[in-house]
Amino acid sequence: MTAIQEDDDLVFHKICSLLEPLNDKSVKLTRDTDIIADLEIDSVSLLDVVMDIEDNYDISIPVNTISEIKTIGELVDAIHKIKKEQS
Repeated sequence: MTAIQEDDDLVFHKICSLLEPLNDKSVKLTRDTDIIADLEIDSVSLLDVVMDIEDNYDISIPVNTISEIKTIGELVDAIHKIKKEQS
């Protein structure tokens, strides 16, 4: 496994650990899981998760990026992109 894949897995698992308490329907969390439609997470809870992610990775996710993210995989990719841009 490459370093990027390992880092991707760590970010994915971190996001899943943040989303799991909000996963009332016990949906299997994958990169393709739609955060709003599949997990039925409201915007306030989603912003709480985003703030936790920002604190954890010491990044700032632009609001327009948040509104474009639909799946867990897109969120993982956005975190990697922002980490790369801000480093």
